[in-house]
Amino acid sequence: MLPHESQLPLAVGLEDEATFANFLVSLENLQLVDWLREPGRIDSPVLIWGPPASGRTHLLQACCHLAGSGGAFYLPLDLRGQMHPEILEGIGGLSMICIDDVQFAAGDADWERALVRLINTVNPGNTRLLLSASATAGNISWQLADLRSRLQQALVFRLHPLSETGIREAFELRARNRGLRLTDSVIDYICIRAERRLDALMDILQRLDESEIRRQHRITIPQAKRVLGW
Repeated sequence: MLPHESQLPLAVGLEDEATFANFLVSLENLQLVDWLREPGRIDSPVLIWGPPASGRTHLLQACCHLAGSGGAFYLPLDLRGQMHPEILEGIGGLSMICIDDVQFAAGDADWERALVRLINTVNPGNTRLLLSASATAGNISWQLADLRSRLQQALVFRLHPLSETGIREAFELRARNRGLRLTDSVIDYICIRAERRLDALMDILQRLDESEIRRQHRITIPQAKRVLGW
C-alpha cells in the first residue's frame, strides 16, 4: 500500500483505488454507500459488518480518501501485532477515524480497552468514527462487556457481498478505471477460471496491469493466459 503522508498521521497507507468511484454499489448496499458519501450526516460511531471480501476495507478507505485535507486515520487491526494500542491515543481531532476488522482485537484486553477509550473520547460532532467487523458486535467474543455494549449502541449497517454477476461488473469497472481494455471473451476467460472472490479478481487485474501487455491496445486471451500462468 502506498502511504499518503498528507492525510495520515502515521504510516498506514490507503490503496489508491479504494475510492467511491471504484466501488460497485448493489441495490442492497445503496443506502449505506449514499450515506457514507455525505460524512456530515454521521453523528455517532458507526459499525459496518459483513463477510470477508464484501468490501468493508474498500469503503473505510474510500471514506478516508473523501476526508482529504481534513485529516484521516485508517488502521486495520489484523496488523495489531505490529503496533501498540497507544496508537489510538491523541487522534480525536481528526475528521475521520476508520478502524478496520475490529474482531481481531477480541480477547486482547489492551486493544479492547484502547477501543473503549477511543469511542469514549471521540466527539461525534467533529470526528466521524467508522469501525468494521466480520460479524455483529454481539457475535464477537469480547473480554470487555463495556466494549460490546458500546459497539451495540453504534449505528450498525450490514454490508452485503456482491453476487457473481456483481463481482464480474465490479471487475469490469475496475479494469475500465485502470485503462485496461479487456474484451468480453477475455473477461469470460478470467472469470471462469479465477476464484469467484472480488479480492482474487483484483489481484489478477494488478498482475495484468503490471505486466508488459499493459502497453497493448487490447489484451488477448493468449496474453492473459501467459501472464497468469494458466
